Parts: sequence; C-alpha cells; structure tokens
Amino acid sequence: MKIAAVGKGGSGKTTVVGTLARILADEGIKVLAIDGDPNPNLAMTLGIPRDRVEQIKSIPASVMSVREEPDGTRRLYMTMGEDELVERYGTAAPYDIDLIVMGKPPDGSAGSGCMCASHRAVRGLISEMGGYREHTVTDMEAGLEHLKRGTARNVDTMLIIAEPYYRSLEAAGRTWSLANELAIPHVYVVANKVRNEADQAAIEEFCAQHGMPIIGIVPDEEQFMEAERHAMAPIDFAPDCAGAAAIRDLARKLRELTMPAATA
Repeated sequence: MKIAAVGKGGSGKTTVVGTLARILADEGIKVLAIDGDPNPNLAMTLGIPRDRVEQIKSIPASVMSVREEPDGTRRLYMTMGEDELVERYGTAAPYDIDLIVMGKPPDGSAGSGCMCASHRAVRGLISEMGGYREHTVTDMEAGLEHLKRGTARNVDTMLIIAEPYYRSLEAAGRTWSLANELAIPHVYVVANKVRNEADQAAIEEFCAQHGMPIIGIVPDEEQFMEAERHAMAPIDFAPDCAGAAAIRDLARKLRELTMPAATA
C-alpha cells in the first residue's frame, strides 16, 4: 500500500505519519517513509536521534528524469536502482524503516526558486519505489500546491489530516475534491487534535455534508507535545497514551484495506 498524508500546516500530519509508520513497522511490516515536505521533520517523529537528523542527506531532483516512450508519451524514471538510492540517500530509522527525505528549494533559502523538480522527484519516487517495501508512507507538503501538480497521483491511499475548526475543514474539503480528480482509490479523513465531543461532532457533521469518510479520530494528545519537547518519537515517549492507541486503530483499519475479502 502506498499511503500519503496531507493537511493544512499545523494539522499534526507529521506526528500522525511518523507514529503510523512506527506502528506498522512494529507489527513486522516493511516500511519506506518518504518525507516530501520542504521543511522536513519526519525523522525525529520516527525516532531518529537529533544528532543524526542533522546529518541526513536529501535526495537531489536528478534522481528522477523524464523519458519519451516510443508512442510519444513522457514518463518519469529513476536514474539509479532502488537499492543504490536507499544506500546513497536513505537513512535507517528504528524497526528497519528506511527514510528518504526530498530536496529543498535550489539554494535552501526562502524565495530561492520553484519546487517543481522536487515535486516531480517525490511523484516519481512514490511510483517507482512502491514495490521496495510492503508499505510506502509519505508525509506530503502542507497545502494544496503538490496536489495541483499531481504529486500524489500514484498513491492508492490518501489520509487528509483535519483539525476541528473551520479553516482546517475547508482545506480538507478542497483536498478531498482534488484527490478525487486524481482518481486516488482510497481517500479518508483523519480527525486530529479532537478535544471533546463538540470537536468530534463538528468534524463528523462537515464530513457527512461533503461525503468524506472518516477513518480515524485522534485526540488532542498532550503527550505528543511533550514528546516533541523532549525531541523523542511520540511512540517511544508515550506508547500507551490515548493518541497512540487511536493511531494503532488507524493502522488496523489501513491493514484491513489490503486484506483479501473473506470467501464464503
């Protein structure tokens, strides 16, 4: 399964993605994690120590190129093999997770250039590396620009991380529409930072009005904030907290999507 998580900035998608990847890996599933955000933070959420995070290499856009096929169509292809790419640019995370971090803008500074090549690289990696591990879990860039460019076109499951307030839900609704335009097979909302029944009701009402299925509800977990203060993976800092339990339930539901239907 190729999973991508999207959401408005501050929605908590990196925490959900990193914790989900760790839970899947803890259950013996081989996971490739892709940090597709120009401001990468997935490594620490996976449990990579801070001193190693600073040494992580990002992939150059040149790992993907465009080739014209005999029929005139153009397609992305990798300029090196999967094993070589992971060996050169991958980082080992706990529980045998391989992490790949996308490139930043050309010179790493604000306003330094277009992210088109990086979006293309992420799009190609999601497609070409899909068979490298059992599950590919991608933390996408906040916002909608990558969806407009079709970066997530080659995933089969998209998780829209939404908070229980108007702007986040409106962004989730726009993401839902774009994801359906891309014909992604499975698109679900994960309600995150839910504080009480009123929060849950607000998300459920909005999603029901727009035909958006909710696959998980994650509480506003104080332990996740504490984990960040201690520069630790949430699943290592508080493995038994309510937030971790909710993401375990999310992982179970995602696994069920890949299970063959029972025969009579």
